[in-house]
Amino acid sequence: MAWDANLELNTPAYDFAIAPARTIRVLAGPGTGKSFGLQKRVARLLEEGVDPRRILVVTFTRTAAQDLRDSILAVGVKGSDKIVAKTLHSFCFSLLNKQEIIKSTGRFPRPMLDHELKPMLYDLGEEFGDIRDKVKRLRAFEAIWARLQSETPDFQLNEIDQLFERSVTDWLVSHQSMLFGEMIRETYKYLRDNPQCSERNMFDHVLVDEYQDLNKAEQLVIDYLADNANIAVIGDDDQSIYSFKYAHPEGIREFPNTHDECASIDFKQCRRCPKRVVNMASALISNNSNRTLGDLLPFDSNSDGDVYIIQYVNLQSEIEGISNIIKSQIDHRSILPQDVLILVPVRKIGYRIRNSLVARNIPAKSYFRESALRTDEGKELFSLINLLARPNDLVAWRYLLGAGSNGYRTNSYRRILNYARENNEDILLILDKLERSQIRIPYTTSLVERYTEVKNKISRLSRLLSQDREAVISIIDEHDEENNDLRNIISSTIEEIGLMEDEEIQKWYEKMYSTILEYIAFPQNVAEQDHVRIMSLHASKGLSAKYVVVMSCIDELLPRIERDATPEEIRIQIEEQRRLFYVAITRCKCSDDYNGTLIISSFVELPGNEALQINIPSSPLARRRVRASRFISEFRGTAPDTILVR
Repeated sequence: MAWDANLELNTPAYDFAIAPARTIRVLAGPGTGKSFGLQKRVARLLEEGVDPRRILVVTFTRTAAQDLRDSILAVGVKGSDKIVAKTLHSFCFSLLNKQEIIKSTGRFPRPMLDHELKPMLYDLGEEFGDIRDKVKRLRAFEAIWARLQSETPDFQLNEIDQLFERSVTDWLVSHQSMLFGEMIRETYKYLRDNPQCSERNMFDHVLVDEYQDLNKAEQLVIDYLADNANIAVIGDDDQSIYSFKYAHPEGIREFPNTHDECASIDFKQCRRCPKRVVNMASALISNNSNRTLGDLLPFDSNSDGDVYIIQYVNLQSEIEGISNIIKSQIDHRSILPQDVLILVPVRKIGYRIRNSLVARNIPAKSYFRESALRTDEGKELFSLINLLARPNDLVAWRYLLGAGSNGYRTNSYRRILNYARENNEDILLILDKLERSQIRIPYTTSLVERYTEVKNKISRLSRLLSQDREAVISIIDEHDEENNDLRNIISSTIEEIGLMEDEEIQKWYEKMYSTILEYIAFPQNVAEQDHVRIMSLHASKGLSAKYVVVMSCIDELLPRIERDATPEEIRIQIEEQRRLFYVAITRCKCSDDYNGTLIISSFVELPGNEALQINIPSSPLARRRVRASRFISEFRGTAPDTILVR
């Protein structure tokens, strides 16, 4: 099948696929067909004989990268399986793992997860303040790295910040690890300082999706990779929702000004959503300033769609009401469970709606991957699996040695760390010597006892899995709500990689750990399966569904505004939260056989103790009154009136 099969002439997708320009910016609203255009452009390049190994496609999720390969392979274009399609972090990780680069930088690209940071922060000196002060300092450095502030001529750190940065780097080097933010920084520095390196001439074509969600450092890494290549960036500043990751939407706004001879192509007509949803979305996002694309336009042949805005008397009635609506629709065979996508502003409400649906015999799963390791039990299991795969992983050892102690046994660990540095010895070798009483370091007895305990736990887990590899799924009980997300990830991992029983178990450990790590650390799309999907508004990016419910749209949660923010910070936060709501409602899709349904729900009150659990200020014994999100009123005349359910 030819690359241009099913591609209409004089459409943005066609214009993008055929564009001869060396530099292209694509502005694409939600559901406007930019993924289709991207697929067709890559298919054309392959048909014209471009070496697939010299095509880099940077996607926001690992799933999107695989979907791109599959879609091109499905139309019969050879070579699609050889395209380099990855997330930028994944690409940087593979680049930094090259032995010559490790030797050059002196750094190991072993990423640190959130729960692994705390022991490191305890190990740093008291001169940097308490743990909260250290977290603030670390976040400040991550912002500096992401925004490349240190590259400006007048940038200067004070003495204490310089000492803090050196202390963090020393710890990371000693533990052969790297902060997530450093992976981009180290890649940027390597590419910048080595203009003759092969990586700056690896590709003939670089295509970047969701460009607005990259930070400034990431965007400059892309520029270096495209040094001698054609480049096309695709994105939409109206869908920039990752300021907490220091996203730089100005990059796509200013792209034609920062890149010579840039052709711009706009995708404005939404083919995914029902017309009413498109009109609501356009009215909503028009309240933001400094926009680039303009109005999102409905597709003429799409249905109007079914939209309901509902307000319940309290949170519990909202949960029960939405559950009953979904059950009724499924029972009447109007929809299947996999057609339903429920978006919630906080995890706790997501768990409650999931449990409510399951109680009604509706299959439902929650997907809050960023919180999969929020319990001590989950963190320990993950770290033990880590050590089965990588027995000498010092970060995992450091976490487990400190777990169960308020201060992570930092005084004892510092003594061992200092001994290791002074004697140029391996930390684990020192622990072995201490365990066998071959050396003595004062005040380390409890830590050495913990070391023995962890070794025994690793041995027990190893024996269990050597007898039955599938037992890894049932380590977490299916009724353990607190660890349900981690159980789902382990289950998905086994579905993906299998049990590999024809391979040595060590290879299986390594594959299992690396896959679990990718699920936790890197963004994933959750494809339609056989159940209702429940997740955060942020996690819905890249998804669509016939039946979308955006729950608990109250002003206390949407927009979520930081306390003590300045008026300008409040304005910026409100605009980003508006973009988040815009992304959420445009997940709704219609088709020839289904109109597409969008439900937006809110409630009027909830118990004070429940309000406190979701970070809404309240007296614990009072009923907390709340109001519908201000964003609902911004639909103006495009939306139906709110239905009150008592």
